[in-house]
Amino acid sequence: MASSAVVKSLFSCDFEVFGRVQGVFFRKHTERQANRLGVRGWCMNTRKGTVKGQLEAPLPQLNEMKNWLETKGSPSSIIEKATFTESKEIPNYAFSGFSIKR
Repeated sequence: MASSAVVKSLFSCDFEVFGRVQGVFFRKHTERQANRLGVRGWCMNTRKGTVKGQLEAPLPQLNEMKNWLETKGSPSSIIEKATFTESKEIPNYAFSGFSIKR
């Protein structure tokens, strides 16, 4: 059996961020932060003016990314709220990195 120090459990969740998050480089900053933390997934603008996406990472990095989405964002963004689905454990990464969908 592998030790827990070697095999970290992976978790996934979906998110949506509300507020002034379009036209303020929110997706670019989200991609940069995800890459900094080693978080995989994607984000995209929605027609209703929000940014939504999916995150995959070990729980500490996932929680740090969620906190960043909820409280920081891009310098010019104004985050009213961020919603997240319940984090669920996944066996493997579904994404090879973090990308911006258009």
